[in-house]
Order: sequence, then C-alpha cells, then structure tokens
Amino acid sequence: MLSINSNNGLNRLRLAIAGGTLLTASGLASAVPVSLNLDYTCTYPLIGTQPLSIVINSDMPETIPVGQSTGAFDLDVVATAKGNTWGGLNIVSATSIEGTATAFSNISGNNLSLDLQVPTNIANQPIPPQAGDFDLIATGQTPPLTFTENNVGDIIITVSNLDMALLARKADNSPVFFAESDPNTGVFPSICTMVAGQNNVLHTFEVVSANAPADINVTPSSVDFGNVQAGLTATETVTVSNIGGAPLGINDIVLNGADAAQFSQTNNCSTVADGASCQVDVTYFANGDATHSAELSIASTDEDEPTVSVPLTGTSEMETNPNITTDPASVSFGQVTVGTSANRTVTISNDGTAALTITGIALGGTNASEFMQTNTCSTVGIGGDCSVALSFTPNGQGARSANLTITSDDPDSPSVQVPVSGQGFEDTGTGVLVVYDLEGSSYIKAAKGTINIGGTIDADLDLASQTYTADLALNPTHGEFKLLSWLKSITTIADIEFQQVGQTTGTLNNAGKLTSHSEMYVKLSKVSVNLFGLKFRVGGGAECKTIEPATMDLASPDDQPFDPLQTGGTLQGTYTLPPVADCGGFDSIINSLMAGPGNTITLNLTPKL
Repeated sequence: MLSINSNNGLNRLRLAIAGGTLLTASGLASAVPVSLNLDYTCTYPLIGTQPLSIVINSDMPETIPVGQSTGAFDLDVVATAKGNTWGGLNIVSATSIEGTATAFSNISGNNLSLDLQVPTNIANQPIPPQAGDFDLIATGQTPPLTFTENNVGDIIITVSNLDMALLARKADNSPVFFAESDPNTGVFPSICTMVAGQNNVLHTFEVVSANAPADINVTPSSVDFGNVQAGLTATETVTVSNIGGAPLGINDIVLNGADAAQFSQTNNCSTVADGASCQVDVTYFANGDATHSAELSIASTDEDEPTVSVPLTGTSEMETNPNITTDPASVSFGQVTVGTSANRTVTISNDGTAALTITGIALGGTNASEFMQTNTCSTVGIGGDCSVALSFTPNGQGARSANLTITSDDPDSPSVQVPVSGQGFEDTGTGVLVVYDLEGSSYIKAAKGTINIGGTIDADLDLASQTYTADLALNPTHGEFKLLSWLKSITTIADIEFQQVGQTTGTLNNAGKLTSHSEMYVKLSKVSVNLFGLKFRVGGGAECKTIEPATMDLASPDDQPFDPLQTGGTLQGTYTLPPVADCGGFDSIINSLMAGPGNTITLNLTPKL
C-alpha cells in the first residue's frame, strides 16, 4: 500500500496505453466512469509528424476517505494512430507493431504535487490490412493509494506528453529497420507532444476527512428514454452514491409529476456506507402517441441536500418503422498488392421501431468485378444488426472503385449506397510503387522563354532506406521563342520530346526533404520559324537531340516538406542544356536559342492514390 502525504513523492500512477474491458477498482466500494480524449502530434521515421489521439477510460472513485486504500484499478486507454502512419508502415511491409511507452502526468492536491513518468508495455499486435486509422493497445494497473488528513480536498490527475519506443515487424517476424532505428533491435523512437489548449484533466476526486458528514451524489442528473414503441417498455439505472465520510440514510424514493403513472421504480437503497452506492432502476411504460414526463425524488439524511429530484422524459410512438444505418458509410481498402486480397466489414443496423427487411445487397460500378461481398442479412430486428463481408482483389495497378447497394423496406431510405475503393499496386519486395501526376514548367535562359512540362513518374519507394527509383515519362511539349527581342514578328517554335536515360533516383528523408537525379536526352522533332504569319521549317527530326544527356538535380524546398502518400509536393532546380546536333544544318542557330546553363525547372508531383 502506498500512502500519500506532503512528504511522500514516490507515487507512480500508471497511465497505461491499454485496451479491453473496464474493471471496477479492487478495494473500492464505489467508482464512477472516467473518460478523457487527448490529441497529440507524434514524430515517426520517414513520414515525419503525424496526428495521434488517445481515449482514456476507467472507473475511479469520486471520494476517498482518509486512511482508506483505493485498491488497484485498471485503466483503458486506446491510442489511435492517424494521418500517414498506416501508409508509412504499409510501404515498408510492416504487418505488426509492439514496443513501450512512457506517459508523463501529474497528481496534485492539498500538500501534494508529483510529476510522474510511467513506463508501459505495448504488446505485439497486427497492423490492419486496410488503409486508415488504427489503434495501439497495451496494459497497465495503478498501485493502491492511501491519503492522510494533510491531503483533504480535491485531488487532480492530469496527463501530458508521451514517449514511445516502437518496433515494426514484417510478415516473417523480422524487424523493419529505419534510419533512426537501433541497429541491433530495430526499435525506433516516437516523441508525442500534446496539442496545446486541451482539457488534460483525467479525473478530480475528493479526499474527505474520516469525520466528514454524509454527502449524496446522484447520476445521471436526468433521464431521457427517447422514442419507445407504444406498448413496450424501456429501463434506465440511476446511481445514488455517498461521497461523504459518514453513512447516508435513504429515507424515501418516489415518483412525482403529471405522468408519474407511466413510470415505475425499484431500488436496493437503505443505508449507503461512505464511498459506496446503490441503484434505482426506472422503467418507462410507453402508451399512446405522446411525450411523458415525471420526477424521481430521493430523500436522504444529507443535511445540505435532503431531497434530490431527477427529471424523467420519454416519448411513446404509435407508428412503427424500421430505420437502416450502415457503418462505415464508405469503405477504403487502401493499397493492396495485385493478385492478393484485403477484407473489410460493413455493419447494417436497425435503430427503428420495427423489424427491417433486407431485400437486396449487390455490388455495381466501374470496377465491381474486383470486389466481392457475402452477407448474413435478411431480417434485422429492432436494435439488431447484420454484417456484409467485403473483399478487394485488384487485377492491376491503379485506383479501383465500386458501390455496395443495399435495398430494404425502410420507407425513408429504401436504397442505400456505400462507396468502396482501393488501389492495386505491384509489390517489388523493396517498397511500393506510387504513381504521381507531374506538371510544371522550365525557363530556358538562352531563349528567354518558358516551356510547360507534364507527365507521370512511377516511383518505387523504399522508405526503409529512404531512397527510391523511378521511371519518368514526360509528355511532348513545345516552346515559342523570339529569335531577336527587337524583331517582334519573328518567332521560333520548337516541338520538344524527352528521352530518359536509366532511371530517376533520389532520397526522401524523415523531414520530408526529397531529392531527385535524372538524366535525359532532349529531342527537337521539329523547329520552325514563324515569319510575318508564315511558318517555315528550319530543322529538327528524329535524330535531332542533345549531344549528351541533360542532368537534372532537383530538390523540394526546405520550407515545403514532400508528402509521398497524400499531397505530394514541389521539386525545383537548375540545369545545363547541352548543344544539339543532327538538326538539319541549322544546329548553330538552334543552339543559340536553347543550349547553355542557368535553366530553371519547377515540377509539382501529386500522388494518384
């Protein structure tokens, strides 16, 4: 047992990243649900800063008498990784993740302020096969706490930053190594900073003196039974707790109000010990087509609050109709290797007041043949659900889409569509192929003119080594240049093609800095002069090209991180255009317009996901 007083700074509150069923604190007569949502930004290898949210749920006491142990209680905290986190792990073929986490928190109160560093373990768990958010789950338990008279008053538990040390594994259980990983184990750090301005109070409870009087607390403060079909009933529970230091006597519990006859109550309340509770079960009898209201009145020996009233409302409905809902409203399979399958589930629920009949479930749309569905749906009872199992097996690279159409006897929504999508890609074994649309321009210094550039780049990203190789395909383009600035009526028109030499190579680091190295011949298929409205061909042809490949070394701007999976980014650089040859006798004139250093280029890359 651990005592808390003004001289004790050894308390360790284990704020575990944990999942599972909430467990009532051992050793506590009464506890109430506690919940806190927090948002963080976490730094990962390769993909940089990404969002993470955590939801902390637990059962904790509202009051703790001096000298009484809280006992140990479990925390249920689920951390949800968002943004590009799944995509980054998927690119390096990670199928599972594990590690440790250290949570930073504080417990403060009367004569008490402790900064806490809490280590936890994250058990090995699979990474979902489909793109999207996913959870990190671990386990932990608090130690027993005991307080002294010096701590009487409110105790506040706050949560702050989080440090994680994670290990990603491939399907063969081998570690994934990043540049930041431990070279022996593969463990990589992730520092998570809590987003400013949030409420970070996990729980506030009161340490009460052993001589404190009884103090009643009733939850919830009101009860709304919602819509209930006429002739049926609905039941809710009201909890009566004693958060004082002396036993609380319950003198009477009655129903009052104009519609009291539409409600009934049963309870197990008589004398409630300090820190304990009892329950009142309230039932609503729906009748007719109307809204009913009453009050649950609880009389006790609480000197400050001898009577507590809980408003009750419920609506009875004569007409009964089913109401269909789907979860999720749309399905994304993310990237799936060609020839393999990924699975998802759509849940069809009925939150209406009559049974729902499913009359049809079918897939349609552009790529419906690459999706499949099976289901267990026919009749869905009130409050029930059924499942549709979806699978996606791409037969080629690129985006795929279809619609899952569900028809039913819901009078308001007889047909519901759930869009489904995914992307096929070829697994090279070292990374993943991402296709980018490319557009931009290049300023030719010698000609004092600009050409537009478009095309695609198929990049094989190996983010484990922070490198890539790519096939660059630039569309044919043309440029119009003034032969002499003072001869406004003479324009040179060049039809331009690009012939890549080898592959484009480069790097992409954790901060989003992208570099690119390409070599290509620049070909002039046709060069014409427009003189006083008449066009004369002066050169070009199949053999007209630069005498050697032009080398282009580009990089993303320092203040514009490149996002390889969602938004892409910009590449910029300068290059030298070598002279051309075999252009039909006008090589020297063409070179005066084209060849030379100091040319600039800007390209915008957008992923085609």
